[in-house]
Amino acid sequence: MKKVITFATLFITLIIVLAACGNRNNEPAPTTNNPPANNPPTNNAPTPPPAPSFDTSRVIAVFTREDGSGTRDAFVSITGVGDDMYVEAIVENSTAGIRSNVVSNEFAIGYISIGSLNADVKALNIDGVAPSDENVRNGSYGIQRPFTIVHNRQTSQNELAQDFIAFMISSEGQEIASSNWTMVNTNAPAYTTRGLTGTLRVGGSTSVEPLMQRLREAYLILNPGVNIEISGGGSGTGISEATSGVIEIGMSSRAVRENEKAALTDIDIALDGVAVIVNPNNPLTNLSIEQVKQIFTGEVTRWSGIN
Repeated sequence: MKKVITFATLFITLIIVLAACGNRNNEPAPTTNNPPANNPPTNNAPTPPPAPSFDTSRVIAVFTREDGSGTRDAFVSITGVGDDMYVEAIVENSTAGIRSNVVSNEFAIGYISIGSLNADVKALNIDGVAPSDENVRNGSYGIQRPFTIVHNRQTSQNELAQDFIAFMISSEGQEIASSNWTMVNTNAPAYTTRGLTGTLRVGGSTSVEPLMQRLREAYLILNPGVNIEISGGGSGTGISEATSGVIEIGMSSRAVRENEKAALTDIDIALDGVAVIVNPNNPLTNLSIEQVKQIFTGEVTRWSGIN
């Protein structure tokens, strides 16, 4: 009897243990608090403040070329500034000087040759017309002038000087002029090299100088025995030194005056516009000729004075 009771007790215990194990296997898996893998953390970095706007209450920093500059002569004549240039205008003696000051001064204004423009400055439309080669050619852009070379009568007998001049006004030379400026002759004859040798001195307008450098490079490829020395100094310097014979060819970015023509021969090699330039941060895009005159005579001295 005792054996039967013992066996029954063991059997009941085994059933209870097996039932307990089954309940544990059916328990739900534990949960975690980890975020989903595809849910990136939120970026709480602050938004940078907007760039400050152009302060129109600031005084206009006016930059102009020196007396004797062909660019200045053309600019003041066409715009009507004449001899009334703003007394506070800062004078620079080169195209590069004007451009660098406008680049470094957000409130500056100046003027340079269209052919000397680059991405560092902004050229303004004048009376709604952009300062472009096409608009200079068709006459719609109002501020333009000739690029002229001059020489005295003695240079008329200089074979090398005359050959270089022939290249400037040839189809090859005019093609070079059309790269950044406007050619004066679309039906120019072709140039034929004569194999000359020697040295030429050319000087004057810093506005004409970039074009002259390109003409020089192309000419020397065809005439490797020639040396051409180019210097600046302004149109007035080029005209006076060509008159006296210090240089064979003078460069001028204005028309030769009647009193200068008596001693010189003048030849236009290109046309060029004068661009009014401001800093790229300036929101202005257009000025009328009258507004240009008001700024450069000092009638308007702050950017807020421009309608």
